[in-house]
Amino acid sequence: MTAGLLFDEERHAYTLDGQPVPGVTSILKSVSAGAYAGVDPEVMARASALGTAVHKVIELDVRGVLDEDALDPQLVPYLAQWREFLQQSGFQPLVSEHRVASRRYGFAGTLDLLGWLNDKLALIDAKRVVRVMPATGPQTAGYELALREWSPELIGQDQPLDRFALQLVPNGRWRLHPMKDRTDSRTFLAALTVHQFNVRHYA
Repeated sequence: MTAGLLFDEERHAYTLDGQPVPGVTSILKSVSAGAYAGVDPEVMARASALGTAVHKVIELDVRGVLDEDALDPQLVPYLAQWREFLQQSGFQPLVSEHRVASRRYGFAGTLDLLGWLNDKLALIDAKRVVRVMPATGPQTAGYELALREWSPELIGQDQPLDRFALQLVPNGRWRLHPMKDRTDSRTFLAALTVHQFNVRHYA
């Protein structure tokens, strides 16, 4: 379901029912900024670009249209880890890079993966990182809030949902990190409130 939700890929901007709304990662900048303080912006930009490429590889692989012969060599180890994760965990993807939004709270986002893991529905955020940051908990909680509102065809109203971060490291082994903090949703909504305050008064 994408009615009313538009995404400008070049600007990485969401529009919901004709009105601009913040994305999940933008909302959480106030939460995650401290983790990246002092990091060279060029290093951050390169890491972000590589992370985006890894997400695209996973998306195309889930859809069964990945052209492995054209794959950049630096992406090959991440594809191998992703496929090892599928084989070893038994994860069965339903959707990848799935856009969701919340009219109730006024935000949108693109969740990485939703599927079945150990007979339970699981929302997984793929991370090409050395260390999974604490903001990943509120991030996945934000996706869950929007998913439950926007895509009822994928998840029942009271259906349990597990949240994870899938850590992919070059020349290493994948790790699946459960996100179990019950305050994650409150933290996300608090960050959204701060974001909305800043937009009203300082934008």
